[in-house]
Amino acid sequence: MDFKGTKLEDIIVTLPFADGTSVECGVYSYFKVNNKEYFAMLPLKGKKELDFSQRYMLYEVQEDAEHNPIVLYIENDQEYAMAAYHFSNQLKSK
Repeated sequence: MDFKGTKLEDIIVTLPFADGTSVECGVYSYFKVNNKEYFAMLPLKGKKELDFSQRYMLYEVQEDAEHNPIVLYIENDQEYAMAAYHFSNQLKSK
């Protein structure tokens, strides 16, 4: 699966947290809900291996002028619930 021509397994996102820590994540899934695009991500084990023992993290994704992904925190609880519902249905169908 690709995101705007980039293979999902090649996308690594560093997520900063409020406490000053950060975690490197890989993209597990890309999906759309109500004309918005989302990534389901997992922390990495090693360089590129997804850590399936961790919880999935959902973020909205857009792209910049050079077609690079911009990962955005989902601040609206209803929007997050809709994305989580869609993603959980996607997991069940796999």
